[in-house]
Amino acid sequence: MKEQGANASDIDKLYRQVEGKLETIVDKLLISKMNDKDNILHSVQIMMEKIFIASAMRIAGNNVSQASKLLGINRNTLSKKLKEMESQDA
Repeated sequence: MKEQGANASDIDKLYRQVEGKLETIVDKLLISKMNDKDNILHSVQIMMEKIFIASAMRIAGNNVSQASKLLGINRNTLSKKLKEMESQDA
């Protein structure tokens, strides 16, 4: 489940890489939506949550308990979010 050899400095480096890439993407997204009334932050939060949940479920072999531990959230919370995602996709 956990990548072998991942230590604190590796994880910090990954966080910095994600932050740098996201900053560039967010700048472009905000500039392109400057005159729109969309709630960009809310839309991106939902999208990021879906990505994290899907990745955690894939890494955990669809085991909700293991995926919730990866995400640092309660198993019941993850189950609720999965049901919400399922109903939105239907």
